[in-house]
Amino acid sequence: MAVIDEVSSAMNDRPDFEASRALMRDLGLNVHEARSTPEAFGSWLIRGTANGRPIRVVWDGRDDTLIIQEPVGNGLPDDWGDRWIAGPNYRHKPSELRDGLVSVLQR
Repeated sequence: MAVIDEVSSAMNDRPDFEASRALMRDLGLNVHEARSTPEAFGSWLIRGTANGRPIRVVWDGRDDTLIIQEPVGNGLPDDWGDRWIAGPNYRHKPSELRDGLVSVLQR
């Protein structure tokens, strides 16, 4: 299991891409896509499945918002709906992301 520092500082206020991917794997998600775009305000997304259920975590670096999304179910590709939002001006605490993922996966 990944060990993630809970202390907030200038170095870890933004959710860490690699730590978030490791957390998703630790929770049993199969990660299928992980893409970081530093040129877009440090935004990134991680897409995976848990028991065949698609889910993705998105960091919107411009708005400092962390979002957990699921497909909206209308059959359109890449049409995701927000299920959990931490932000704006979110200051990353890995336990919050873990709790958010668990709550979405238990629905």
